[in-house]
Amino acid sequence: MKAKVLLILSLFLLLSQTIVAQEQDTVQRKKTRIHIEHYDKAVYSKSMGDVQRLIGHVKMRHDSAYFFCDSAYFYQKTNSFNAYQNVHIIVNDSVEIFSDLLDYDGNTRFAEFFDHVKLIDDSTTLYTEYLTYDRNLHLASYPDSATTVRGDKTLKSRYGYYRDRLKEFSFFENVEVYSPKYQMYTDSLYYNTSIEKMWFQGPTTIINKENVLEGTHGYYLVNEDHVHLYQRPYMHNETQQMWSDSIFYDRTRGLAQAYDRVDMIDTSYKVIMRGDYVEMWENKGLSFATDSAYAISYDGGDSLYIHGDTLFMYFDKQKEEAEKLIARRNVRFFKSDMQGKCDTLTYLKADSIIQMRVAPILWAEDSQLTGVDIDIKLKDHNVDWVLQKGNAFIISQDSIEGFNQIKGQDILSRFRNGNIHRVNVDGDKAETIYWIRDDDGGTIGIDVSNSETMVIEMENQNVSIIKSFKEINETMYPEKDLSESDRYLPGFKWHDEARPKDKDDIFRHVEVEMPKVEETPKETPKETAAEEEVQEEQPKKHRPRKENDN
Repeated sequence: MKAKVLLILSLFLLLSQTIVAQEQDTVQRKKTRIHIEHYDKAVYSKSMGDVQRLIGHVKMRHDSAYFFCDSAYFYQKTNSFNAYQNVHIIVNDSVEIFSDLLDYDGNTRFAEFFDHVKLIDDSTTLYTEYLTYDRNLHLASYPDSATTVRGDKTLKSRYGYYRDRLKEFSFFENVEVYSPKYQMYTDSLYYNTSIEKMWFQGPTTIINKENVLEGTHGYYLVNEDHVHLYQRPYMHNETQQMWSDSIFYDRTRGLAQAYDRVDMIDTSYKVIMRGDYVEMWENKGLSFATDSAYAISYDGGDSLYIHGDTLFMYFDKQKEEAEKLIARRNVRFFKSDMQGKCDTLTYLKADSIIQMRVAPILWAEDSQLTGVDIDIKLKDHNVDWVLQKGNAFIISQDSIEGFNQIKGQDILSRFRNGNIHRVNVDGDKAETIYWIRDDDGGTIGIDVSNSETMVIEMENQNVSIIKSFKEINETMYPEKDLSESDRYLPGFKWHDEARPKDKDDIFRHVEVEMPKVEETPKETPKETAAEEEVQEEQPKKHRPRKENDN
């Protein structure tokens, strides 16, 4: 214990010496006499060491500083005194110090305060049991615990100092900050009260009602209620976590901006959202990511990777749980059993449905599915069914040559083990072209059929049964009798070059020509009111930058 105390005192003295060295060019040391201005009773005794004892309403002055106490021992030869009870020193227009005991040296202008010490500077009050004050350096120091109160904030630390000329506190070791809005815990904190700014160094935790922020470097603008963190900070609540190279957080607006190598995880939704720029709007229940943005749905062994120019995640503000993910512009996704591209994708958590809008293309095993809209239902992390609405087209490459095709107004495909096993084609006209082969793979013929509706049963990725209903027209052509142009249904487009090959290929931008829509298409899905509001606000990007620590 003694060794620890000595170590703290050594560090404390080293800090003081450093400050002296930094400010010695501004320090003007001049010896002036202490003046006694008032007392009720005085006793002088050489036997007590050539000291004058002052009793009752004692008032002394040294230069511009005034000292008050109940009693004092004044040493004229050494230009010093000891003050007792109700000690009060007026340092300048704003700084006052109170204590039970005081030792003051007029030659060095150095004061030591003992017991129930209180330093007041305007609306800031520091409480401790031992304090030194150097009038030359305008420096107050405490080596063993203090509590500082300013407005609704309370700050505690193991040791520290205060430079009243700069209005700056330095707090070290076991630093704690308490306010109605947050609590902060750190190793080192610098607080300039004139500009209401705090800097912190070392492991730091800031706890709000909404979230927890952790970092090693940063600063807090008190009046604006803004926190800037850098050097890979971490922000989290019960269900969401976010890491990045730097984070700006505006508590009033409920806005967090994260920069560079951002990872945001929603544990309730089982989704990771990544990008080089992410915003989280707590009050709006919305997050979005841009700049190489992509999301990973990791619920289950096979992850789904989604990329778009901008990703939006909506979450329940009360439950802090994600509700849906929206990807907009140049959307591409990859999963081992399906891949796709479109302009807008919506993933609804509650229904486990993926909605693809504007020129959607879905690839599943050997099949390519297109339509005006495509909805995908997931069950146990696998595709359960796919609904193609409007100008629906399914194409799969034959095992040897040619393409098997299904076309209709709407197509509902049910999946089993990642493969289509049943297809319902609805609308005024259902069309198919299928290559029929024998057991050895030889071509029997090419089946061309159309009807009002169809039900197609699949087995081992091959057609096993086609059931046609109403206005049926079916012909089996020998391969040589069917011209090349007649082997393709109107609107046929094979987009294998646009298919994402793996999770890294989702960033590749590919332009594709889609079939002409046979009916008036729906309007392009627009951003929701919340997305439009966020984009219109376009808040200034507060990229945190490293500043001087004090």
